[in-house]
Amino acid sequence: MAPGFFWGLVLIFIGIAIIFRVVFDVNLFRVILGIVVILFGIKILIGKNFFSERPKKDWETIFSDRNYKEMPKDRSGYNVIFGKAVYDFTGMDSVLSENIRIKIDVVFGAAVIKINKNTPVKIKSEAVFGGSRMPDGNTVAFGSINYNTDSFKTDAPHFYIELNVVFGGIEVISM
Repeated sequence: MAPGFFWGLVLIFIGIAIIFRVVFDVNLFRVILGIVVILFGIKILIGKNFFSERPKKDWETIFSDRNYKEMPKDRSGYNVIFGKAVYDFTGMDSVLSENIRIKIDVVFGAAVIKINKNTPVKIKSEAVFGGSRMPDGNTVAFGSINYNTDSFKTDAPHFYIELNVVFGGIEVISM
C-alpha cells in the first residue's frame, strides 16, 4: 500500500470521526475542521487538486458518469471519484499479440467492467470498505480477490486488470 494512499485513508477516518463526534452537539468549527480534513485526505488519495480549473483528462471520472468503449493501451490508468464509470472491453480480440495491463481506482464511486469471456483476462482486485464482485460470483469487501477467465494462460499474452476500490463498488461482467 502506497504511503499517500494510507495517509489519505487515515485523514479521511479522522475527519469522519470528528464529524460523528459533533453530530449531537454541533460546533461549527469542528464540523468545518472535519470537512477540511476529509477533503485533504481525498486530495492525497487522488494526488491532485480537484478544485482547480484544469481540464479533466479522458480517463478521469470525477463527480460524473462516463462510458468507455475504446480499447485500453498498455499501462493505462483510470480513476473514478464520486461518480460512476462503465468500461466495455468486450470488443477486445480473443487472441492478443502482447500483454496489456491497466489499473482502475474507484474512490467513493462505482465501476462496471465488461470483459469478453473468450479473451485471456487476469484480474486482481483490492477493496477497503468497498465491494468487488467477479463474474464467478465471488466478492470481497475488505481484502483482495483474483479472477482468471477460462482462456487465461500464464505464459501467453493476456489482459491484466488491477482494480482498487475504497468506499465504493466494482462489478466485473463476463459476456
